Amino acid sequence: MKDSIFHTPDLLTPAYVYDQVSIANALDKLVSLKEKTACLPLYSIKSANMVGLLEVIKPYVSGFSCSSLFEAQLAAEVLGEGQTIHITTPGYRQDEWNEIIQLCDFVTLNSTNQWQSVAEKIDANGSCGIRLNPELSFVNDERYDPCRPDSKLGMTFEQLAVANSKQELNWESIEGVHIHNNCESTHYEELKQSVEKAISGLSDFNPKLKWINLGGGYLLNDETDLTPIENTIKWLQDEFNVDVYVEPGKAITAQAGYLVSTVIDLIESKNKIIAVLDTTINHLPEVFEYQYQPKVMATSDNGKYEYRLVGCSCLSGDLFGDYYFDKQIEVGSRVVFGNIGAYMQVKSNMFNGINLPTTYLLQNNHFKLLKKYDYDSFRARL
Repeated sequence: MKDSIFHTPDLLTPAYVYDQVSIANALDKLVSLKEKTACLPLYSIKSANMVGLLEVIKPYVSGFSCSSLFEAQLAAEVLGEGQTIHITTPGYRQDEWNEIIQLCDFVTLNSTNQWQSVAEKIDANGSCGIRLNPELSFVNDERYDPCRPDSKLGMTFEQLAVANSKQELNWESIEGVHIHNNCESTHYEELKQSVEKAISGLSDFNPKLKWINLGGGYLLNDETDLTPIENTIKWLQDEFNVDVYVEPGKAITAQAGYLVSTVIDLIESKNKIIAVLDTTINHLPEVFEYQYQPKVMATSDNGKYEYRLVGCSCLSGDLFGDYYFDKQIEVGSRVVFGNIGAYMQVKSNMFNGINLPTTYLLQNNHFKLLKKYDYDSFRARL
């Protein structure tokens, strides 16, 4: 996409923009996987959850996967009849259980304590499963690794064996298992290895499963070979007669998202020209959390003009990095960050009282307004 499309004066900055074509392309790959394997695709709404965005995704999926009561309430608001709501989290609250059970068709439990608290109630109203930790890591950075040592995410086979020996789990009522042990991978052979280890470990308990949720943590790039996941899904269906769910999040929205900003000041320091933007890293929180440099359109390694891009908050570390532009920028120039469609909008905040970006959906070269914030939005959070 050319960055010139973001230079229209009708676009209020800072702005999150989601490209519907990019979202549809990713969802088409998901639909293709469904057609080839009869799997049941879900969208993990923790990635990006604007209602207008969920409405675009809704026709392509069998339901939404959630991680909290509020997300489940949002899913129920958007989804239609016949679509399902799935939930898993390490932190269910006791005072929210009744609402969760009423809203969610599939509830995945994370521990023996959770099972003992509510499994019988869930069994009467929906389908109950457990999250597995196969203790198979493919992620080098522990911050992203669901199978890091002493992980809170899922039960290991050792923990299952202890619970089984104490008769703390009722395997007659466990209808499914959830596996999510990767992050941003394009190697579906890793998923195949994870499933094989999970099935092998579960054989000790002889469960009568009706479904398996393969989770997310994998991308759907054009160059990605989906053959391993196709074969894995078909094997599970043929050998165990189970429904197979997949729940991508970032794979659907990441490349579709942009943050459009405007240069509001230029400062010539001793060594750098500093471009102050009307946005802030509080609108791209993972830049500060994980110290990575976001992509910026109209820049290149061989660009002639260097600028340090910084945010407009009073935090000294509110900076995006040094970039080389092909053309000079000036006050009023647009700066467009790309590939920010996942985990940014959902984490953004109003530190310093700086307004949240207006959110748009790009449809047929037209920017459709999804959400605009104001002082009342700021005041209501206090």
